[in-house]
Amino acid sequence: MTINDVIESTARKTARSVVSEMKRKDMVKSNALNSFKKTEKVLYEYPAWKKSDSDETRKFCDLIERALKEVEGDPYYELIELKYFERWTHERIAEYFDVDVSVISKRRTKLIDRLRPIIFSEDFIKELFGL
Repeated sequence: MTINDVIESTARKTARSVVSEMKRKDMVKSNALNSFKKTEKVLYEYPAWKKSDSDETRKFCDLIERALKEVEGDPYYELIELKYFERWTHERIAEYFDVDVSVISKRRTKLIDRLRPIIFSEDFIKELFGL
């Protein structure tokens, strides 16, 4: 083994150790989507999925529909359709509701926060308890 081999091997071990420690301390951002982002992604895809003939997709759409029923009493419920199904901007939605854009952003977050434990319950529990 040459000195270069030793240096390279040591560097790899050190890098693995540092990355592992950074992950343990939540200092490295995971590429995996959290339940909030997954919920948003699902809502964007939902209109297309509703047209699917797949039994699995149909079951997932049923779950999404049950989750949406849980929040349909919210005064900003229509925001979900406008943002995710119609792809309106926050600015356009704010004009529609005649409120500031910051209100739309906050209400969107609240709605997604209510949907995500229903749609992605396992992910939500893991995030909640840091598992």
